[in-house]
Amino acid sequence: MFTEKTSKILMWIGIAIFFLGIVLFFWNDTLFETNRQIKSDKVAHFGDFVGGLIGSLWALAGVILFYVALREQRADIETNRDVLKTQVEALEKQIEEFELQRQELELTRQVFTEQRDTLKLQQFESTFFSLLNLHHQIVDGIDIDTTKGGSLYDFKKEKDVTLTGRDCFQYFFQEFEEMYASRYDEKNELDRIQKSYIDFYVNHQTDLGHYFRNLYNILKFVHKKNPGDNFFYANLLRAQLSSSELLMLFYNCLSKFGNRKFKPLIEEYHFLQNMPKNPIFEQKDHTNLYNKSAFGKPSLTDN
Repeated sequence: MFTEKTSKILMWIGIAIFFLGIVLFFWNDTLFETNRQIKSDKVAHFGDFVGGLIGSLWALAGVILFYVALREQRADIETNRDVLKTQVEALEKQIEEFELQRQELELTRQVFTEQRDTLKLQQFESTFFSLLNLHHQIVDGIDIDTTKGGSLYDFKKEKDVTLTGRDCFQYFFQEFEEMYASRYDEKNELDRIQKSYIDFYVNHQTDLGHYFRNLYNILKFVHKKNPGDNFFYANLLRAQLSSSELLMLFYNCLSKFGNRKFKPLIEEYHFLQNMPKNPIFEQKDHTNLYNKSAFGKPSLTDN
C-alpha cells in the first residue's frame, strides 16, 4: 500500500542517485577549473540521466503523494459523513424528544384547560344555585292578608285567610284579570295589558318588584356567563316556577317593567314553553305579542 513514507523514500532515492550520477559522470574531471572547455556530450548525458531516471522517480513520488492526499481526503469525507450521519440521528432523536415534550405539554394544557373549565363551572353553579335559593326565599317571604270582608275572607269559618309563597301568585293573577276586565274600553290590546298591569303593580310593587328583578338577574347571569349549556340552566330556573308565576311573568314582560330587557331573554331561552292556558288567552291571543321562540324551539316548518 502506497503511503506518504513511500513517496519520501523515492525522493531520497532520487537525491542519492543524483549525487551518485555526479560522481559517475564527472569522475576524474575537474569541475571547477574555469580555463577548461566543458564536455557538452557528458553534460547532456547527465541531464538525460537526471531527467529520465530521477525525474521519473520524483514524478512517481508526486503521484503517490497525490494518491495519499486523495485517499486521506476520501477518508475524511467518510469520517465527516459518519459524523454528519451521527449528528442527523442525534437531531432526529431530539426531534422525537421535542415531539414527545410537545405532546406532554399539549396533554398538560388540556388537563389545565379541563381543570379551569371545571373550576369555572363549579363557581358558576355555586352562584347559580345560591341565586335559586335566594329566589325561593323571596317567594317564601311573599304573603297576602286582608281584613274581614275582603276577597280573601272565609265566610264559612268567619276568619281572614292569609296566603303565603306561591299561593299568592294565583291571587295576583286573579286581581290582574279584574284590572284587565275593567279596561274593556281600550282598543289597543297591548295598551290595555300595560295599563292594567300598572294598576295591578302599584298594589304589589313591594313583593313583585323584588321577585321579578331577581328572576331577571338569574337569567341574565346564565346568559352572560355562558356555562356551555345555557338552556339546561334556563330550564332548571323555569322548573322552579309555578303555573301562576309563569302567567304573571308573561304579562310582566309585556309591561314597561320587563319589555325592554327581560322579554328578549324570555324569547331566546323558550322560557314560556308549556305555559298554561287561561281565560284571557282564550278570548285574546296574547301570544302574538311575543316571538314564537318564547314558547319553544321553532320547528323547520315555521316561517
